[in-house]
Amino acid sequence: MNGNLIPIIILPALFITIGFVIWTLVNAWQRRLRLRLTTEFNSKLLDRIGSVKDFNDFLQTEGGAKFMDSMTVERSSSRPQDSILRASQIGIVLIMLGVGVLTLGWYFTTRYAGSGDFEVLTVIGVIAASLGLGFLISAGASYRLARMLGVLDTDGRRGGIHDAAAR
Repeated sequence: MNGNLIPIIILPALFITIGFVIWTLVNAWQRRLRLRLTTEFNSKLLDRIGSVKDFNDFLQTEGGAKFMDSMTVERSSSRPQDSILRASQIGIVLIMLGVGVLTLGWYFTTRYAGSGDFEVLTVIGVIAASLGLGFLISAGASYRLARMLGVLDTDGRRGGIHDAAAR
């Protein structure tokens, strides 16, 4: 690999990695702090409620209903449509990334022929495009399988634009 290309790749990768680690640590610290404050508030609130009757009266209010909603952990059920859409989106983005990197590799190879090792761009582009194609094939296979098993809504009426228009 050409010595001039190494700083171009390593320095941005180093800064991106350091930034990602810092962002992850700050995000985890904020979530931990938010969770601790919420837990302290909820425990103090529950300590102030003296009896079951007081607790029941509290739950009948709008604030009590919101409090119980915040206390319950609800796992969002993933619909097949969401997974298929996510795989399609990732596939399209990876294919476009691959095409872009392949275009850069072609441009640098034709413009600076013999002055650098730009095959790495071709390799990265092919890998990204292959992954994107794999995601799109996976989304298509998931869609067909979900339709065959009857998991998808055939009328398209549940939980979409049609529901909002019907209201």
